[in-house]
Amino acid sequence: MIFCDAGSSWCKVWETGEEAVRIVPTREMAAGSSRLDWGTGHTARGRSAHFENDLISLSRGALALVRDDDFTVLDLGSRDAKLVSFAGRRPVRLDWSVGCAAATGATLEMIGHFYRVDFASLAVGDEWTPVTCGTYALERIMDAFAAGERAEQAVARFVHGLARNAFDFAGRPATLHLSGGFTSNPAFLTALGRYCRVVPMGRTVPLVGLWAFAADEDPELGPVPAALRPG
Repeated sequence: MIFCDAGSSWCKVWETGEEAVRIVPTREMAAGSSRLDWGTGHTARGRSAHFENDLISLSRGALALVRDDDFTVLDLGSRDAKLVSFAGRRPVRLDWSVGCAAATGATLEMIGHFYRVDFASLAVGDEWTPVTCGTYALERIMDAFAAGERAEQAVARFVHGLARNAFDFAGRPATLHLSGGFTSNPAFLTALGRYCRVVPMGRTVPLVGLWAFAADEDPELGPVPAALRPG
């Protein structure tokens, strides 16, 4: 079986028997004619035998991976932010931000390539750029760079601002489980860690949710495979 979380920029694809999840550009998935057994994300909708909503897949995956009774998971990706919160392992908030989180991941990725920023060594300080979306952030960074500021400083302030926005959107929890591509950005994890305890979950949480749905239909599938588990 083929499972796929088709994001706006990247698709996470896993076929039973494979040792690792494949990361495929969404443009390749959209241009192809491949069929999926289980899918989530807008690009997967028309090509999946079984399709699940993004938030529902994220929620089911979170419940399969987190043992706490009360917890919050934020999935911050290329185009948007998705949030699920549980109390007593029952959902109390499902939220989706496209406007305030618009293109943040895609913008950060483009900025990193354009200015050749190494996020592993980027020093995030006390200052931040209060931006509402990636589009406005790009303008702020270019203005700062044109005014003589080092690109690394301008980008670091943007990353810090993203972390503050993410923390506020999540409801300012003491602990935040983070899902999505931003779990691979050390500078963002450092900035978010200023405000709460961060538990990185990697990019496979929605895939775990799809596996759980598939296992409901076929219990012989068994527990979540190691290839889909974080870390």
